[in-house]
Amino acid sequence: MLPELIVLRKNLSRDKRRYIRLLSVFPVDFRILDSLGAEQEIQWQQGYTCNVSAGGLCLETVSVDKAARIAIEKELCTIQLRMHIPLRQKPIEARSKVVWKNIENEGGGSKYYLGLHFTEIADTDAKKLIGRAKWIYYSGRFAFFMVLILVLTLLGSWLYINKLRSENRTVIAALVRLQEEFLTADNMYRETKNQKLSLSKERGTLGKKDKDRIKALDNQYDELTRRLNRQADYLDILTRKKEGLQKNVVDKMYVWLKSHQSRTTGLVLSFEGKDTVIKDWAFIYDQALAVGVFLLYDDFKSAREVLNFFNRVYKDNFGGFNNAYFYDSGTVSEYTVHCGPNIWVGIAALQYLHKVKDDAYLPLAEKIADWLISIQEGDPAGGLKGGPGVFWFATEHNLDAFAFFKMLYDLTGKEKYKIAKDKARSWLNSFAMVPHDADYKKPPVNRGRGDATIATDTYAWSLAALGPAVLSEMKMDPEKIMAFAEENCAVEVKFKRPSGAEVAVKGFDFSKAANIPRGGVVSPEWTSQMIISYRMLSRYFKEENNGINAEYYSQKAQFYLGELNKLIISSPSPIGRGEGCLPYATAENSDTGHGWNTPDGNNTCSVAGTAYMIMAIKDFNPLVLNQEDGLKGEHR
Repeated sequence: MLPELIVLRKNLSRDKRRYIRLLSVFPVDFRILDSLGAEQEIQWQQGYTCNVSAGGLCLETVSVDKAARIAIEKELCTIQLRMHIPLRQKPIEARSKVVWKNIENEGGGSKYYLGLHFTEIADTDAKKLIGRAKWIYYSGRFAFFMVLILVLTLLGSWLYINKLRSENRTVIAALVRLQEEFLTADNMYRETKNQKLSLSKERGTLGKKDKDRIKALDNQYDELTRRLNRQADYLDILTRKKEGLQKNVVDKMYVWLKSHQSRTTGLVLSFEGKDTVIKDWAFIYDQALAVGVFLLYDDFKSAREVLNFFNRVYKDNFGGFNNAYFYDSGTVSEYTVHCGPNIWVGIAALQYLHKVKDDAYLPLAEKIADWLISIQEGDPAGGLKGGPGVFWFATEHNLDAFAFFKMLYDLTGKEKYKIAKDKARSWLNSFAMVPHDADYKKPPVNRGRGDATIATDTYAWSLAALGPAVLSEMKMDPEKIMAFAEENCAVEVKFKRPSGAEVAVKGFDFSKAANIPRGGVVSPEWTSQMIISYRMLSRYFKEENNGINAEYYSQKAQFYLGELNKLIISSPSPIGRGEGCLPYATAENSDTGHGWNTPDGNNTCSVAGTAYMIMAIKDFNPLVLNQEDGLKGEHR
C-alpha cells in the first residue's frame, strides 16, 4: 500500500518555480550513475515521489547505501529512474540530476529528499507522468470538495429536519392545548346556560307577591346573559383558531402517510415504532385506507402506486391477496388470506374509478369480487365466511361485502353483483341484526354468526355500509345501535403524550372495556368510524327535517373529533420528520377483545389511526361512492 502524501516543508522548495507541486505518490526504483552517466556498482534502490512536474520530481527515500550517499552529497551524480505508474504495466524510465537535497535524521536513520531535474525522458512518457500526477492531484481535491459538500448538505439537511420536527411538534402541541382550552370554555358555557335555565324555571314558579325575588332573579339572569354572550364570543374565537390549526395538522398527517410510501413497491408502512413482530409490514387493509386519503388530496399518483402493487402480484388463479406484505420488498409477511382486507382493496380500486373516472383498476376489483362470490356460493345462507380454509363468519366482512358489491353494481350494472349484494344483505338480516330491547341489554348487532360479542366497528359500519334508511327497512333502529355503542364502548382514559404530559381522552374502545381486565383503551381508528356514522345520522335527520336530532349527532361527531385532537402526536421516526399522526391505540400490547393485541409503542404512529381520522375530519365515508348513499332506502 502506498504511504500517505507528504507535504514538503518550505525549506525543501528552494526551486519552487520549476515545480507545479502536484502531490503525487508513485513508487520509484533508482540507482546512481557517475557524472558521465556510466553505471556504478550501486544496485537499484527504492523510493517514492513527493511531487511531480513536467521538468522533474521530488524523490523521498530511506534506502540509500554508503556509496550512493557520498555521490548524492557531492551532487555530482546522475540518477536513473524507473517510475511505476498505477494501472500501467511498463514503468516510465528517465535520467535526472540532483538540483537540491535535504537530509533529515530520524531515530538513528536518515530520510533523503532529492530534487531531481529530468535530463532524459521521452516526451510521451513525460506527458503520461504529468497527466497521471494531475489526475491524482485534482481528483483528490475534487473528492475532498465532494466530501465537504456532502457533509455540508447532510448538516444542512439535519438542521432543516430538526427545525421541521420542532415546528411540527409546536403546531401539534398548540392544537392539543387549544383543544383543552376549548373544552374548558365549552364546559363553562354549558354551565352558564344551565344556570340561566334554572333561573328561568324558578322565575316561572313565582307569583306577584315575590317581587323582590323576581327582581333579584332578573338581575342574575341579565348578568348570566352577558356572561353567556362573552363566553360564546370566546368559544367562537377558539373554534376558528382550532379549525385553522386542525387543517394545518391534518395536512401534516397526509404528508406523514406519503412519506411512508415505498418508492420501490408503492406500499405504505403500516406502523412505526418498536414492535419487531410487524416491523416493515404493510397490511393490505391499511393500503386501502391510504388510497382513500390520497384521493381526498387529489394525489392520484400515490393512489396508483398502491393499486399498481396489487395489479403486479395478482395471478390468473387468484385466491385472494395475503393479509400483509413487507412494504419495501413486496414479499409476503403474513400468509393468512381473509376476505375483509381483500374487499377493502377492491373498494379502494372502485373509489379511484369513481373519483378519477379511470377504469384501469376495475379488472382488479372484479377479480376480487368474483373470488368472493365463489366463497359466498359455498354457504346456503349466502354468507361470506372469513376466508379460504376458515369456518367463521364475521359481520364486519359481510358489511364490507354489501358495500363493495353495491359499488360494483352501481358502476357496472352487472346482475351478478346485485345478486351478491342482496345475499350479503339477507345474511346480515338473518344472522347479524338483532331486534333491540328497550333496556339496551342485548347487542343490536352480532359480531358474527352466533357470536354476540360486543365489537364497536360492527355498530359504526352498520350505519356506514348500510345507511340509516336501509337499517330502518331491516327493522333496525340506527339511533339505538349508536346509543348501545356509546353506552358500552365509550371510555375515558389517561393518555401519556411523548412530552410526558398526561391528558384525559374520551373515545371508543374495541370492545366493552368492563369485560376485559386491561381497562379502557381508545382506538383512534374505531373512534373515527363512530364519528363518520354520527355525521351520517346527522345528515339523515336533516333530510327528514328533524333539526334537533341533526344538530345532536353533529355535536356528537364534533365532540369526539375534538377528543382525537389530543391523541395527535409528532412522528418520532427519521422519515416521519415530526409530522402529525396518531397511534394505533392509547395503550400498547393490549388485548382488543377480538383475537389480537395492539402493537408495541403507543407513542408511535399507525396508518389505520391516522388515515381514518383524516377521513373523519373530511367527512368521507369510504364504504359508499356517494356520501349521500344510505340516507334513502334502497327501495325508495
